[in-house]
Amino acid sequence: MHNKLRLKYAERFSEMEEPFPPGADFARNGFNSGIQDLTHIDVHVTSEHTICGKRYDAEMQQFYLHKEGNFEAIALLIEAEEGGDNQHFDKMLNFFQQKFDQDARMCDRKRQRARALFERSRISGSIRSNGGGGEDDQSPSKLRGGSINDQEPDEVLQDADYDTAASLSIGSAIYQTIHDRFLKLIQRRREASWERWDPLKPWDFYKSVHFWSYSGSLTEPPCSEGVTWRIVDVPMKISPTQLFRLKRLMFDHVDPNTCQLTSTHYEESNARPTQPYRGGGIHRCRRSDYASDMEREASGRVKGFVLEKKWWGVDNWPYVTPEFPNRG
Repeated sequence: MHNKLRLKYAERFSEMEEPFPPGADFARNGFNSGIQDLTHIDVHVTSEHTICGKRYDAEMQQFYLHKEGNFEAIALLIEAEEGGDNQHFDKMLNFFQQKFDQDARMCDRKRQRARALFERSRISGSIRSNGGGGEDDQSPSKLRGGSINDQEPDEVLQDADYDTAASLSIGSAIYQTIHDRFLKLIQRRREASWERWDPLKPWDFYKSVHFWSYSGSLTEPPCSEGVTWRIVDVPMKISPTQLFRLKRLMFDHVDPNTCQLTSTHYEESNARPTQPYRGGGIHRCRRSDYASDMEREASGRVKGFVLEKKWWGVDNWPYVTPEFPNRG
């Protein structure tokens, strides 16, 4: 899309419908309301949220439609650093790369056809002007706004240069068709062997289950209110190469119909600027408030809450220090 990459999941109208999209558990009014379907994922460069004034290299936003009718959004901040190669993130980039390459090939084929048609028109016009066959022979080509006499004998068009250009055009088209079919065959075989991609995978994407939370809006028109945002307090890591690839997928994509760049960005960013504070509470879920089932199991704890100060300790595995741990 012009200001993001979007991975969209098929909408379900019943919990029995398949395929089952990924889902997350969001409580409401203190009661567990069950798993909510992931509707779509948006990726922006740079981040649309900041933590204590710090802006990150990118942001992945996961949107869920809650049963009560409002959107729940989880924002994963993304930071590029050397050695931060994220293989799970690479799988998502590969999906977008397929669309990127497909649209580029369609645009290239259109350019090739246009060049072949122009060359044919130019050679045809040259034959007419040099052949001297009457008034109709002097008419300009179709590409130059005129018309070509449809009654022209085929023998007149059998020019060696024209035959060469046409042969090259036809050969290129045949090669491109075979190439595309081969790539599709390989892709189908790869998809059959690929495992189900999990956008909620811990440690690769989710390095923490703790977050900041506030009630806000969508970051694009119609900017609807009533979106509950959760910003994970530990950013996911990717490599600088992956960040460069992400930017190329966003900024260099061409529309297959117009062959024009589709991206709208400014200074290598397509993120909405941070909005002024409009009031309302900003909450933070810390490790002292909640521990994940994985942490409880790894540390021999039982499920549930223990309402004691610092009940969870500091040496239990796995624990990731959040960004700006001593700030509100």
